[in-house]
Amino acid sequence: MSQQRTVFHADLDAFYVAVERVLDPSLIGKPVIVGGLGNRGVVATASYEARKFGVHSAQPMAIARRRCPQAVYLSGHREKYSEFSKRFFEILEQFTPTVAGVSIDEAYLDMTGSERLFGPPKVAAEEIRKRTREQVGIAVSIGIGPSRLVAKMASEDAKPDGVFEVQPDEVETFMFSKPVRALPGIGPKSAEALATLKIETLGQLAEHPVGPIRRALGPNIAAWLQLRARGVDNSAVKVRAKSKSISAETTFSEDVDSVDEMAAALQRLSERVGRRLRGTGMHARNVGLKLRYPDFTTVTRQTTLLQAADGDDVISDSVKMLLRKTIGERAGSVRLLGVSVSGLGEPAAQLSLLDDSPQKDSAISGAVDRAKERFGEDAIKRGGG
Repeated sequence: MSQQRTVFHADLDAFYVAVERVLDPSLIGKPVIVGGLGNRGVVATASYEARKFGVHSAQPMAIARRRCPQAVYLSGHREKYSEFSKRFFEILEQFTPTVAGVSIDEAYLDMTGSERLFGPPKVAAEEIRKRTREQVGIAVSIGIGPSRLVAKMASEDAKPDGVFEVQPDEVETFMFSKPVRALPGIGPKSAEALATLKIETLGQLAEHPVGPIRRALGPNIAAWLQLRARGVDNSAVKVRAKSKSISAETTFSEDVDSVDEMAAALQRLSERVGRRLRGTGMHARNVGLKLRYPDFTTVTRQTTLLQAADGDDVISDSVKMLLRKTIGERAGSVRLLGVSVSGLGEPAAQLSLLDDSPQKDSAISGAVDRAKERFGEDAIKRGGG
């Protein structure tokens, strides 16, 4: 008889805001919103004080400003977020070598068989929370379950700053009462499609005839979602990749001073890196730019993604943003450009293609890969600029 799995999902609470409050304690207790401050910016994280006004992550910043004009708005300190994240993951790795980072502020831990070292799961989880609070200075919520999926959903019930455990014999009861939107893999458009079938809870989804769901969502996703609605998830917690990176660069035959030409080169490099990344089955948490001037001065810049990804668009958009910042600091021609991704780890749960998401970018990029493999490199090109 195989040993019952024990999986933790550890999620730092309002991570970017929490870091900003460590850096500036005067922000404690105030509504704080971190994200892009421009006209097309989006919310990365909102404090719980701001969420009371209907502000949430991935929301257009313009909407956030209308709903909570009194908030403190910050563009954030990405390099500091990476530092805090590193300290957090170092704590997690003190409890198990099997840590799978999903994003900069969350991870899965396979804690199966660890009770002799750390006690019952709740005791171990409380110790992780204690060390994170003392050594990182911010709060972490931890969900515990017999699978990644159940642990992930349990961590939502643990927020903010708590622990929530679902025992194996409690899984269906726990899952069935949840609204369909609570299930990772169901976005707003998928939920709307299910609502037309009068499916509003995971219990209703699990027990509904599969045929209508196939017609509403597609044949490949229907059966998978019904299993997940019952809490069925046999995916393994894979060890977090620490040092792997993928890169590509080009040296121009003549120095280039056109920003458009630089952007076009970065688009091609991003597609090359993205294709290699997708070949590994991993997603990247960081995107980097390398730029060399005619005097051989070399500059490197890196940004951390809000969600680990492998799509060409997210890589190219990120590296072009880094280019704009870099040439803003020092204008002039360049002789070399490079693109890299790092912080590789397993992807987050696959979402429905009905919903706009990094997974949609990934799927489109994968389709481009297959077209190139079949018809040649020039068979299809993605837009750039």
